[in-house]
Amino acid sequence: MGGWLLLAVCVVSTLLAWTGTTWSELAPVMGLLAIGVIVLPARMRLESPERGAWVLLLLPVWGVFQLLLGSSVYAQATLRGITYWAAVAVAVAGSATLFRDRDSRHLLLRTLGILASVLAWMAILQPYVGRLGIGVLSSAAPDAYAATFSNRNMYACFAELALPAVVWLATRDTKTSWFWLCNATAIVGSVLISGSRAGGVFILLESLILAGICLHRRQRSSTMLVGGAVAGVVVLAAIGEGGFVTRLHYEDPLVLRRDIYRSAVEIIGANPLTGAGLGTFVAAYPAFAHFDNARLVDLAHNDWLQLAVECGLPAAVLWTIFAGLLLIRVRGQMWAMGLPVVLAHALVDFPFHRIGVAAWWMLLAGAVWFTHPRNRGRRSAVGRWSLAGFKLPSTRAGPKPAPEPIAPSGRSSTKAGR
Repeated sequence: MGGWLLLAVCVVSTLLAWTGTTWSELAPVMGLLAIGVIVLPARMRLESPERGAWVLLLLPVWGVFQLLLGSSVYAQATLRGITYWAAVAVAVAGSATLFRDRDSRHLLLRTLGILASVLAWMAILQPYVGRLGIGVLSSAAPDAYAATFSNRNMYACFAELALPAVVWLATRDTKTSWFWLCNATAIVGSVLISGSRAGGVFILLESLILAGICLHRRQRSSTMLVGGAVAGVVVLAAIGEGGFVTRLHYEDPLVLRRDIYRSAVEIIGANPLTGAGLGTFVAAYPAFAHFDNARLVDLAHNDWLQLAVECGLPAAVLWTIFAGLLLIRVRGQMWAMGLPVVLAHALVDFPFHRIGVAAWWMLLAGAVWFTHPRNRGRRSAVGRWSLAGFKLPSTRAGPKPAPEPIAPSGRSSTKAGR
């Protein structure tokens, strides 16, 4: 039940991303914190807790110390930052606790794959039906078609995270592989259509790596041809006005970002150890700004740099070590390949400061990091039934009874004892 609640909160966080309101982020954060307070302690009494799953709690704990030390430039923003990163830590711990066996991990990946597939086709259709003003199909972003995201770069980060999971699902069952491959190519095409430059580069590189893995595993050539055909169709759409190819011709790919990065480095120089305060970039930035285009700069457009600004260089070093160790764990887990890709994308964008993307990243990170190798092939003891390939828990089916041991004589051990 806890796993379903965790997945429901993450799905809602993604579906509400387009609103851009405070409550659309606050509601998922409160949901994650409620799971951390109510569900996880009860589950941890049944199973040994993963202590490392709470490593990200060091960030909100550091935020509390910043308040006590008086080093935060804006206490209210730091309180919001503490709440946000505590919810992110719950997502990692919840994944490590609730998705540690094989069946539950399949549930996680199928949920992510289905959601990403729906959003990909929505993004592809937005240029055609969005003009009719049909609810969310009219993208909230004025210059992008990004499904339920108001920013094309955030949609690209979500797609980069989900694409390996969708391709992995295609390799699991030959009967439905064509379905998942079509959705995978739709995901690639939708990112190119959105016009995200970094997203387009990363998704194409990711696609080449995944294709190489599939060929190495000798997947069926027919399914690969179907996927290639669909990919060719959707890639053509990226050549249109405002698409990926057009935006690659911009003279300065880091327009405005370069000045923001320079300001961020200056803020770090002013507070190298303690930082300006968790969640206070928007308050600390104006004193170091180098341009004014009448728009609010609330994020550094580089999550690695922003972490150093808000929490100081020690926290940035800790995050770098965490990321490096995560890369070691990802090796051999094709479905988790999106984790390092989003880490790289975070060098030019802010996926970890948007709950609709960050929550899914943390779920996959918890699943790949804190699952012991002996549990990777373990099935859950709870019986399950299937709906269109979607594994759901069932209370009617239970674990199969263990077969009665057979004595050397061929009779059962019970009868032999008699």
